[in-house]
Amino acid sequence: MYPPKEKAAKLLAVGDTMASVAKAVGKTEQTVKLWLLDADFCQLLRENVAGAALRVIVGYLTGEHADKDKAMVALALLRMNKGEKPKPPRRENPAEEDTDIPEFSKDQLRRLTGDG
Repeated sequence: MYPPKEKAAKLLAVGDTMASVAKAVGKTEQTVKLWLLDADFCQLLRENVAGAALRVIVGYLTGEHADKDKAMVALALLRMNKGEKPKPPRRENPAEEDTDIPEFSKDQLRRLTGDG
């Protein structure tokens, strides 16, 4: 990847502003914003944002800084970037015990389905 582009992705990942990133890589803000359309740039940004987000959250929790909004944004980024767990394969004919919902009584299930 083009070195200024790589540096920009890493700086954005650690929370630098668009203006400061553009200045650091010697480009305009418009150029850096356009890089957000590049899949490789976004991938590098995502790879680096997790570590940065963790540092921000830990900093808030340990009293290093008191910026709750920044910590909440970091937490949201972590949640957005967490890998999805693979779904178990679906069976064509599930066994009857697989279709039971143990947390509801038979009476509750009848009311939920409109049969009672």
